Parts: sequence; structure tokens; C-alpha cells
Amino acid sequence: MWLGSLRELTRIRAMPGRAADPILEAREQLAAGRPREALAAAGKALQSAPRDPDALYLLGAAHFRCGELGPAEARLKQAIAADGATASFHAALGNVLQDRGALEEAIKAYRRALRLHPALAEAHNDLGTAYFARGESERAVESYRRAAALRPGNAVAWANLGAVYRKLGLAGEARKAMQQELLQRVRGVFKKRLSPAEEELQNGNPRLAARLIGEPAGARERALLERAQGALGQSAAERSLASSPPQYRQGEALLREGRHAEAEAAYREALGADPGHVPASIRLADLLRSSGRVDEAEACAAAALERDEESAAAWHAAGMVLKEKGRTDLAIERFEQALRLEPQRVQAMREIGEIRRYENRIAEAEKRFRDGLRLRPDDEALTIDLAQVLADQMRYDEAFALLEKVLARDPGSPLALATKGVLLDLTGRPGEAREVLGAALARDPASVDIGYNLAICKLRHHEFAEGWQGFELRRRKQNFIGRYRKFPFAEWAGESLAGKGILVYPEQGLGDELMYASCIPQLAAQAGHVALECDPKLGELFTRSFPQCTVIARRRTFVNDWVNHIEPRPQYQMPIGSLPGHFRKSMDDFHVQEGFLKPDPAKVAKWKARLEALGSGAKIGLSWQGGVGHTGRARRSLSLEQLLPVLRRPGTHFVSLQYTDVKEEVKNLGEKENITVHHWQEAIDDYDETAALVCALDRVLTVCTAIVHLTGSLGRPAIVMVPFGSDWRYGASGERMAWYPPARLVRQQRIGDWSSVLDEVRRLLP
Repeated sequence: MWLGSLRELTRIRAMPGRAADPILEAREQLAAGRPREALAAAGKALQSAPRDPDALYLLGAAHFRCGELGPAEARLKQAIAADGATASFHAALGNVLQDRGALEEAIKAYRRALRLHPALAEAHNDLGTAYFARGESERAVESYRRAAALRPGNAVAWANLGAVYRKLGLAGEARKAMQQELLQRVRGVFKKRLSPAEEELQNGNPRLAARLIGEPAGARERALLERAQGALGQSAAERSLASSPPQYRQGEALLREGRHAEAEAAYREALGADPGHVPASIRLADLLRSSGRVDEAEACAAAALERDEESAAAWHAAGMVLKEKGRTDLAIERFEQALRLEPQRVQAMREIGEIRRYENRIAEAEKRFRDGLRLRPDDEALTIDLAQVLADQMRYDEAFALLEKVLARDPGSPLALATKGVLLDLTGRPGEAREVLGAALARDPASVDIGYNLAICKLRHHEFAEGWQGFELRRRKQNFIGRYRKFPFAEWAGESLAGKGILVYPEQGLGDELMYASCIPQLAAQAGHVALECDPKLGELFTRSFPQCTVIARRRTFVNDWVNHIEPRPQYQMPIGSLPGHFRKSMDDFHVQEGFLKPDPAKVAKWKARLEALGSGAKIGLSWQGGVGHTGRARRSLSLEQLLPVLRRPGTHFVSLQYTDVKEEVKNLGEKENITVHHWQEAIDDYDETAALVCALDRVLTVCTAIVHLTGSLGRPAIVMVPFGSDWRYGASGERMAWYPPARLVRQQRIGDWSSVLDEVRRLLP
């Protein structure tokens, strides 16, 4: 919408001698077929208002009528720069571009016009002509038919449609179109013409329509002026919706009411009436994606892009589908393209920020969230996103300040309260955390995220029975791997498994898969048979450790045909993370046998020999980095330089168990401090070798990472350096870990301070 347009119209109507308004004169001369006179009048208007969009538009249209394509294009582009939300400006530019043979650019201009005003029949007609010139006859037919449907008296559209049908050899269809053309021409002789104001309103320029009306003389003009003023008060999106097919408007209303199935049907009807209606394809893509029909959603988003490759919303929809499919690099490309087309599309910035956060590119995530907030400073979701990414970096004071800013505006904001509750628990205030999370859930009882975060808080404090119930909410979260994995077996709800089979499938990270696998022996004792799907890294280890199960090591995919080949065929299925809800309901249930995983004895012997060759002294496995940005990498990781008080311990051999690329850090340590941390890549690349090495070592010293779970599952002793505000798996307090009795937990006493931890580690090492 052109800023200030309502004030400007009021000023114009109050001006004396309004009849001499050069803009109105320019339009009148243009309508009368006198483009040179129109040029003079529009030029006069520009002298007093050099950026008036209507004057620039009329000047461009007059140049076009005079055959002066260069000046016409320049003036129309100036009009669009002054007011890019008026559809007729883009349509007129399309005509200029088409006349000079720039068909691709012309089509983009028509599509921009139709994005703003889907009912602009002339733009559909001219788009059809551009498609026809480009040899796309089917699309031309579609566009001409849409033009004729929107304005049945449009004889030109029928004539064009007949020409295309003749080209396609469809004589019968061509004859019908020609008959319609003749009929409309006859009717046009007797049909009352629209007033200039009505024409401009129909073309999507309510500002010029209101200017043409001036002081309304009768009821009809007053009603027309009210329509024009109402349209001027709308955003471009609201105007576009108002001129969209009724089926699409119905779909939008149903979507707002949460009636998704009916909305989907309405959008499909809109596309039936107008296959080229891009917004309907986009909405349908979003609905299909949210209901798990990702492939159908991808097809709808692709159809929208094929129709209008300059639609930022279509690129965004395509990005959302790719994000859902886990193809985040491609998703970001789509979001970036949406931003190139629409630099103020804040939601695309937010999506990129969220992806980068989960990819451990925290600085870039922070930048994207800040970019969005510069455009929309009071956006609650963006502010909370930024608070979370600051907390990832242990910048808790800044994070809390942002949350308080949100809560000052909206004290009952469920999302802000929930985020604050999580951070309170992480920073050692569990009582306040529970209270705030409870308040958040009371505000939004249906919130999956809030209920899940409250459950995590309970698990962290060993309230297992209630915690596991809430933990099931993870299955409704967008990032739950099993959300779209459809298995032809019933969900196990705890009924007897005697003589029955059950498929257990993986979720979350490698460490979680190991931890939850502690329940497999108990499950196998109850079931007739267990089919255990696992990460390929764990295949050998699980096959050896669970001989009573059928272990299927494979990469996670959404393709599930493989389950039809499991023998014996299971009757039930369950994600592995749901097993503790059946087998770990209280602390008394954590009677896990030490070492439920079995290493390869020959590999253990090989590694023992290699360790003995290092000489006398304790052989300590070492892992010092854990997690990614959003899982607390900053608070739970150390550098080798920080570990120097431990690494300088005489007579001790340290062996790297670090799975990330640390070669440069290890090399620098050796050069600067003359301290060797042995790093054998073959032990890292093969997890069965890692397990054997862990069993050959005297002890493992590690931060909170998957090595904790591997060491504990093998029944080997570990010293675990736990950050302040530990992950729920390690509990909120205490020296022992419920899941692995041999693990000794050494906790930070203050946020970010490892000094007391390192002092205790030196005391505990053999």
C-alpha cells in the first residue's frame, strides 16, 4: 500500500479547482486515445509530485501507447518503486516487456500482478499471450480460460482462446470460443460501460479510483468510494485475498478455525477452478506437510514454483518441505531465495536460524535471529529463539533479560514462561523452574513443547513415573524421527508379549540408543521375539550382546518396506525411548546388570597389547568435547588446554576417544606442552573397535557425551565431568548415575567453572 494515500486523497478532494487535476486529465486523455496529451498532463503532475505513483504509471502507459518502449519501461519501473503493491503497474510493465520480446521478464511481471490481484482478468489474458508466444499452449489455454471466467464479457480472451485451440487442432473447441467471442461483442454493444473509477477499482488501484470519484454525487458513487477507501486501508495481502477465488477465501477461513480437512478440500476446489492459483498450491503444500504427507507437499510446492518462480512464499513452502525431510542444506537454499525475493520475510530468517542452531553453527543462528528482530523488534518467537541461542553459549544473563522483555509485554506468555523455566533449571533453581513451567502449562495445557519440558524437569529430578508419561510428548514434536515412520504393527501398550514379537526402532542420538538398550534384556525376557533396529555403528556390538534378538543395523529412512521381511513377523512395535516408561518407573527399577553390552574379546586383547606397549602407568581414555550448540556444547565441553592440570599428571597415558576432528588440537598440545594424547583413528571410525578399546583401558575420563553411555553399557568405570545444570540423564545431583553404577559423576559447583572438577578428577585418577 502507498504510505499516506488516504491522507493524500483527503487533501486532493479538498483542493480548489480539482477538475484541473493533471493526473485525472492524463487518465482521461489516455482513455480517449490521445497519448501525447496524456504525456503532457502526466508530466505536469510530476512537476508538483515527482514520486507520485499514479503520475508515473500514466506517463509510462502513455509512452507505451506512443510506441516508446524504453521510456515506458523506465517510468513504469519508477511507479513500481514508488508503490509496488498496485497490480496494474506490474501488468502494464509486463505488456511493455512482452512487446520488446522479453517474454521471461514479462511473465514474471504478470505473475507479480496476479500475486497482488488474482482476479485481474487482463493480466491473466496477457500472461496467456506470453505463454503462447513462448510455445506453452496448454498454459496459454489455462490463462485465457481464467481471464474469461473472471470477466465473461471479455471478448478478447475468447478470441485468444479460439486462436490457441486452432493452433492445437481442436476445431470444435475453437468454434465454441469464437461463438463466445461474437456473443460477447454483441452484448458489449448494449452493455453499460464501467465508470473510470470502477475500472480502476477492478484493476486493483483503489487510490486512483477514489481520486476519480472525488466528492460523490450519488449513492452509487458513495458506495464505490467506500469500497475504494476500504481497499486502501488493507494491506497488499488483504487485497490479494479479497480478489482471490471464493474457494480459496473459504479455505483461509476454515484454516483459521483449525478445520484442516475442510480447508484442504477448499484449496483443492480453488485449484480446480484455477490451476494456476499459486497461493492455493502453497497453502495445500503447508497443510500436507503438517499432516505428514511430505511427498505430496513437495509436489504442491514444486507446482507453485513452476507457476511463479518469483513467489517468495512458494520458495518458503519448498524450504519447509525440505526441512521436514531432513535435507537442510537444500532447505536453506530455498529460504535464502525467498529472502532475495522478499528481504523482509522474517520467517525465512527464523527458519535458517533454527537450522543453523541445530547444525551447531551458533554464531550464524544468532545473527539470523538478530536480523529478524531488527525488522520486527517485538516478535515474541524471534526474541525467545535468540534467548535460547544465547543460553546455548552460557550467556544466561542476556537470555533472561530477553525473556523478561517478552514477559513485561505479556506476563502470561506460555512460550516465554516455558523457556524461562528450562533456563532456571539449568542455572540451579529447580523450585522456581517447576513453578514457572507449571504456570506455562496452565496457560497452554495443549502445548507439546511445554509439557515435554516439564517432563524433562521431572526426569532430571528422578520423578520417573510422571516424567516418562510426559516424555511421550516427544513423539509429537517435529524432530521426532519416528513421526513419519509407519509400521504395520500395533503400538505396544504393556500387554503380555508371551509368544508375541515386537519391533523396537531407534530414535535420538547414539548415546540415547545405548542407554535405552539397557531395557532390551528385560523386554526380551518377556517377549517371544524382539527385532531390534539400530544405528549401523552399533550393529556388531548389539548382535553380539543380544543374541536372543534379531538385530537389524541400518540407516534411518522413511522407507519401511524392509519390515515386511522380518522373521518371525512382529505383532507390536515401539520406539526404543519408550521402553523406560515400562521398565524404569522408579530408582528401584535401575537394577541394571553391569556390562549388558559385550565387546569382541579378540579386539580387546589387541588393544591391551597396544596399550601395554606404551609402558607402565595408567591408561586413561579421554573425551573432552560433547554435543552440538543446541544440546549444550558450550557448557559441557572443555579444551585440552583447560585439561592441562590433569594431562600433566606424571606416569599416566591418555588415549583419545574423541569422535570429532581434534587432530590439530592434539598436535598443538604436543608441540607446545610436550604432552602426548594418543589418537588412533581406526578406534574412532569403527564403534566396535571403540568398545574394545574402552574395555582395554584402565578407566575413561569424559565429558557428558556418547562415550559415557558406551563405557557404562560395557560395565567399565568412568569419571564423568558434569556441567552445572546437567542434562536430565545425569540427574540434578549426586555422584552416581542411575543408568550406570560404575560411573562416577564430578559436578561443577558454579556455571562455567571447571577448577573444582579438575581438582577432584586428579584425586580420583589411579
